[in-house]
Amino acid sequence: MDEAAEQQPRIPGVKYRKVVRYRKQITVIDGVASTRLAPYDDWEPVPPREWDELILRGVTGIAITFTAVAIVGGTASIGGLLGPLVPSAIAYGMGSVFAVAWLYCIGIEWLNRTAPERARAAKIAGWFFLLLSMGAVYAYGHTLNAPWAGGFGACIDLVAKGSWWLLLREYAVPLDPDVAHWVNEQEQKLAGRALLTGRVRRLNRREAYQRAVGGVEYQAAGAILASAETARQSLPQAAPAPAQAPVVAQAPAPPVAPAVQFTKGPLVAPAAPAPAPPPAAPAPPAAAPAAPAAPQAAPADEQAGGGEEQDPAPPTDITRPGIAAICREAIKADPKVTDAALLASVLAYGHAKRSNLPDTVRRTAQRIDPSRKAS
Repeated sequence: MDEAAEQQPRIPGVKYRKVVRYRKQITVIDGVASTRLAPYDDWEPVPPREWDELILRGVTGIAITFTAVAIVGGTASIGGLLGPLVPSAIAYGMGSVFAVAWLYCIGIEWLNRTAPERARAAKIAGWFFLLLSMGAVYAYGHTLNAPWAGGFGACIDLVAKGSWWLLLREYAVPLDPDVAHWVNEQEQKLAGRALLTGRVRRLNRREAYQRAVGGVEYQAAGAILASAETARQSLPQAAPAPAQAPVVAQAPAPPVAPAVQFTKGPLVAPAAPAPAPPPAAPAPPAAAPAAPAAPQAAPADEQAGGGEEQDPAPPTDITRPGIAAICREAIKADPKVTDAALLASVLAYGHAKRSNLPDTVRRTAQRIDPSRKAS
């Protein structure tokens, strides 16, 4: 079966052109098949001519021609103007800078044709360089006593620049603010990724070089840094700053800084103010023998969180509450709590068990609740 499809009928008014196509042709002899590509003629429709595209290509070619003439003419004029000052090769090289400068600005405008704000600086600089080039050409004509010729020669640069300006307006399409913002974000992401890629590549290259030439010193430095990082990661995490509940001294004494108790777990600073301290002269009923020494011992007990005992815990354990705070919370929860229960609560919070700890807990509880009886 022939694989080439039948040609469709031609449409009136549509131009066609002949093309050569290929199709498979199978030949079988003695049961052995052979396939080859056989050429055949076909007709395909010709699309209409794109006049807009042709015109655009034409004006682009004209602009390029104007620019070439302007560069050559400007270079010759400015080179002749600077010839008496510097060698001819350098003078003509300097002359080409003026025209190439505004052509360079046109290239920047083309790259930013969809972002007028970014292209504005290049546009202003391009017109400034154009004025310099025109002024130089006119000055050359004036030195030859031909100011009119210099003026017309200077206008060649203006014509070339103007042709490019009109051509850029044809291609420039201002974007909607939302679309421009989206494009700007995408460009920033790509630019950031490219910058980061370059930095990482440079760091990897430097690391490879140091590894190759560093020798024993480089390996020793790497081991030191690795051990320091391991030690830093093994350190305990710093505890969050606990809430601080100031406690007012309960007996008049020499100026002593108010004790600060650090709470832990369910302990919370009491909402109501601390009860009024008892008079300094009378002693609590249950501790009559120790009444004379009570005014001097009370501030020290309150400041140290329990008097004689000092927790042997390391200074980093600042979250453990004092004995006074533990007793206050327990008495607030149960006014009839026993001294044994208070002692168990103090030991449960990690305070060291000492011989005088029960007496310290009992006296602290009596200061908190003067009406309390020893149990």
